[in-house]
Amino acid sequence: MFEENIFGLVPKKDLLDIGYDVTRPNEPADQLFGDIKTDNLLAYWETMSSEYNLPVMAQYHAFDTVTRKTIRRPIDTKNIEKGLIKVKIPTTERLQQLLDRGVVAQTALEKRVLDDGFTVSEEVFTRSKVAKNEVLATGKMTIKENNLDITIDYGVPQDNVNLTLDFGAGAEKPLFEQLEDLLAAATEKGVNINGIYTSKAMLSAMRKDSSLQKAVNGYVMDGQILRDSAFRAFMNEELNINRIIVNDNQYSLPLTEGSDGRPVTSARRFYPVDKITFFAGDGKIGDGLWGDPPTVRANNFMAGATDAAASKSSPFVYVSQYVENDPVIVWTKAEGLFVPVLFNPTALFIATKTATIGEG
Repeated sequence: MFEENIFGLVPKKDLLDIGYDVTRPNEPADQLFGDIKTDNLLAYWETMSSEYNLPVMAQYHAFDTVTRKTIRRPIDTKNIEKGLIKVKIPTTERLQQLLDRGVVAQTALEKRVLDDGFTVSEEVFTRSKVAKNEVLATGKMTIKENNLDITIDYGVPQDNVNLTLDFGAGAEKPLFEQLEDLLAAATEKGVNINGIYTSKAMLSAMRKDSSLQKAVNGYVMDGQILRDSAFRAFMNEELNINRIIVNDNQYSLPLTEGSDGRPVTSARRFYPVDKITFFAGDGKIGDGLWGDPPTVRANNFMAGATDAAASKSSPFVYVSQYVENDPVIVWTKAEGLFVPVLFNPTALFIATKTATIGEG
């Protein structure tokens, strides 16, 4: 029924199509971070300090004079080794449960094997989405799991990530003026912000803010929540923010086994409820860089492909199987090398919601 007469082991070619579809239509971070496959284990990207992003002016010259020479702006080249994400699941355990329930058709059993492949590849994809959202929320990426403790610093200036928006009655300035100040500070650094990435709760707090309500509808509408369409139109017309992306999606940490033997989920938000990220650009602000995991290099994963064109393309996440003999278990494993990078770290501004209590 199966490859090499090993229960649960399917031909490698049946696994090749898993792991290509990395973009999720319902994942907001994919609107700002692309996904690119690269051959190198190291991810390279270039950054430029914010002061050098300002346009530099040439000068008028008198005829027949020596041309003034400009100075090349310094570019820092950074690199980091892509992190290995991997997970496995015991496939034979699932097949034995199906047999005990009377499922014996080969096509049904093979489908369950492929389902295992899709399950573990989806978990790898999910970890990449968590990484993208962490960069958007903090300007950094951390890997603190499985005895790893790594922080990837993209060079987002501290002044850009320590911002706050005060919604409290005791705030020094109305929220509208705080937004104006933030955007003006970005403009002085050569960044023209035109988008925000945040939670629905943060947007609701802005729509309930008195200063924004007055700015849109006048004093008579103070205390009445802004319609979403009116809020978006105002942000576009007055603050030039024409992209508003909301992320309230959730994921689970790795499943654990409960006292009843059933899996236990640990829900987390992809993006914090009290954060708001300001960015510049009409397209992507970064890319998720994928690479071939060690298994591919060691086992020549694509060697079984019969189509010559297939050997030239490879999935973002590789799904493979291996057998343990004592006890006999077929494991289905998904793995990929991944790290997100920012095109322009100095063009990211991140604020946290606060609320200063007013007097009285």
